[in-house]
Amino acid sequence: MKLVLSRKGFDTGSSGCFSPYDHHSGRYIWFPIPEKKNHYSNTINYADVRIKEDYFNNPKYEAGNLSELYKRLLGHNRIKMGNSKACSIDDVGLSAHFDPMLGEPPWMERGSGLKIGKGFGQSNAAPHLLKQEVGAGSVFLFFGGFKSIHNHYSGHYFYGWMKVKERIDNYDKALQAAEEYNLGDHPHLTESAFQKLNFIYTPEEWLFEDLEVPGCGYFTALNDSLLLSRSKDRNKSEWLLPKCFYKQLTQAYKNSWVDLGDDFCTVKTGRGQEYVTELSSAGEAWLRQLFKRNADNISAADG
Repeated sequence: MKLVLSRKGFDTGSSGCFSPYDHHSGRYIWFPIPEKKNHYSNTINYADVRIKEDYFNNPKYEAGNLSELYKRLLGHNRIKMGNSKACSIDDVGLSAHFDPMLGEPPWMERGSGLKIGKGFGQSNAAPHLLKQEVGAGSVFLFFGGFKSIHNHYSGHYFYGWMKVKERIDNYDKALQAAEEYNLGDHPHLTESAFQKLNFIYTPEEWLFEDLEVPGCGYFTALNDSLLLSRSKDRNKSEWLLPKCFYKQLTQAYKNSWVDLGDDFCTVKTGRGQEYVTELSSAGEAWLRQLFKRNADNISAADG
């Protein structure tokens, strides 16, 4: 089984900050990266993504949508683009690159009218995923950078997953998938996007049927079992992983692996998107255990 640790959402390069979470309750809100590329579908703006009322149970961060929350968190409306330029988060030409879509997130207000279905797109890193033979049966674990709304704690956390049923590489098939998986607002679902290498991955019904874990979804809250970073105080790009990952992860810094001498190892990473490994039997056991520990922490949102 191929496992991909997939970085998605706000980071210091795209937006200039991490997404917010409450380290007491574990509640979090994932911010999609800002996007202005014309070959993607620019149908979702930050103001379109509505947040559940009093989600953080903190008047300071009470906001109706992602745009309002961003301005409350940062104290201004400027958002950093991937090219280091900045614009207003309310710029009419700016969209939220809402990908992956894993159903409606646990923090999003229902009934927004947005077509947030189930599918994950990749273009920039598609050649790497193709080379690594990531396709049907592979599993993506999505992670992002999150910073506490209460103090300096921050780190990379897993927040969602997908087991791949099909890898779609052409526009006609993507249109069919859009109907089946409610992907009408997916940013990679455009004809121009498929004029170069562009994938949309669709989910299996189950990741682990015996554990009643669906083929894709979100964790309801963040917790230490979902923490990828070794520390919430220091370098967030130094990861603590089970020993079975040792020197087996693409895009990680090859000379940074450290065997801790017990059941774990560490590695340092840069700004890669898709870190791929072939799971051993020990790795598959680790993945199952991750979901067993979070059996009561799986969002039941539909998409």
